[in-house]
Amino acid sequence: MNRRRAARIWLSVLALSPVVACAETPLLVDADDSSGFALYRSGRLSRAEVGEICRLGVEEILVLDGGAEERECRFRRQECPGLAVRYNLTQDADSPVSASFLQAFDAWIDEARREGKKVAFRCRHGWHRAGRLAAYYRIRFDAATVEEAKREMHEIGRLMARHPTLDPQVQAYADSSAGRPCSTAQEHCVALEPDPGAPSGRFPADVCGESR
Repeated sequence: MNRRRAARIWLSVLALSPVVACAETPLLVDADDSSGFALYRSGRLSRAEVGEICRLGVEEILVLDGGAEERECRFRRQECPGLAVRYNLTQDADSPVSASFLQAFDAWIDEARREGKKVAFRCRHGWHRAGRLAAYYRIRFDAATVEEAKREMHEIGRLMARHPTLDPQVQAYADSSAGRPCSTAQEHCVALEPDPGAPSGRFPADVCGESR
């Protein structure tokens, strides 16, 4: 399936079905049928939904609300033993992510696309932190314009007015991706301090404490 077509299909479904718009439902961000690669976004996952992403073939997940120990790390024992949690820190929707996080995300996506892996990322509701990361993905890997990426972020998200910093952050991430100086106010620009979950620009193999 064409990547842009996959996004349009999900946006059409979202417009027609409030059930699919539920924050916890894994939503397809992108897919490449020729390689097997797929990327999903989600809100907080229940035990059954951890099993569902496993049935979808998801092998790795980034957790942006710091809640993996009580969910993915716990539920995978019974529902998805092969699931690796590559990141588990609480990001702030109103504070920009760091350059080292974006570098690690780029490397993670490059590897997943090259190896044909299915991967996912989530936050609490699937709207704000997940939305800005999906917008960055669109710009970096799907040749979307900043306005296209922001429009999709708002169409899928809810309560977006609570986080007016997201739009300028997306612009700043686009600048960073293109190697341009940040064109927004400094507080929205990519942070310079390393992300504790990816200090060297790579995500750990698995952050859950117990063996799978």
